[in-house]
Amino acid sequence: MNQLLIPMFLQVLLTFGILFASGFLRYRSVGKKTVNQKDYVLMTGQDQWPVLIQKLGRSFHNQLEVPVLFYLWVVMVLVTGVESSNLLYMAWAYVFLRYIHAFIHIVYNNVLHRFTVFLISCLLLLTMWFMLFSKAMESGWLRF
Repeated sequence: MNQLLIPMFLQVLLTFGILFASGFLRYRSVGKKTVNQKDYVLMTGQDQWPVLIQKLGRSFHNQLEVPVLFYLWVVMVLVTGVESSNLLYMAWAYVFLRYIHAFIHIVYNNVLHRFTVFLISCLLLLTMWFMLFSKAMESGWLRF
């Protein structure tokens, strides 16, 4: 299931892409004096920052929350040696949903749309964990 490394890598790229975009805009905001450099020291006054910087910062944090469970899931699939094309398809679907979630969050930030995609991605990831557990039981890797 080494193919799982590709969707995982794309999730990592999404996280770094948002990080670098946020960093660039923060740097530029100091140069343009739209944000006081001292605000970034303790991250104060965030509600006064340009909206795009706020969205990128929050979106970056989102990439370090539930997706951590996706990274762990990939590692567990690789460690257990579980083979399933369904798991691979689900991994691709999860990452696709994370990209959609980030797009919504950064571009137009409709909370209902964003939450719907978030909820679907979380339910998918939970299903992925149950499937991994089931496959690990079937293969004898996990016994009770």
